[in-house]
Amino acid sequence: MNLYKILFSHTAPKDTEVGIKCLLLAENDEQVYEWIKSEPKITQSDHLFNGWGDYETDYGVDFKNKIISIKGEMFDDEYDYSDAYYGIKLFGWELLKENITTDYSELMELGIIKNATCE
Repeated sequence: MNLYKILFSHTAPKDTEVGIKCLLLAENDEQVYEWIKSEPKITQSDHLFNGWGDYETDYGVDFKNKIISIKGEMFDDEYDYSDAYYGIKLFGWELLKENITTDYSELMELGIIKNATCE
């Protein structure tokens, strides 16, 4: 298992915010991609809404491979921000630590760390 930091950026005409959504235990980048694509519920009022499933249907494996290789839309230098009137929220991830051996069950119970294999 590896520990990943799930990131977001929200861009609007008069505001930008960048931050961390959660920490995630996953086997690899593809599992992180699939977890984000599933639009998981982070907290009672916070979901990772995105269009990755639709884009994958429209653009196929090319979209998926591109997003995995750059580790999320927020790192796409070619992203089109022209329709940001109401704001655009993008997601990405960073690998924090490989081959986690520590038991994180308490942190998962508290909702601090999510597990891609259990959701």
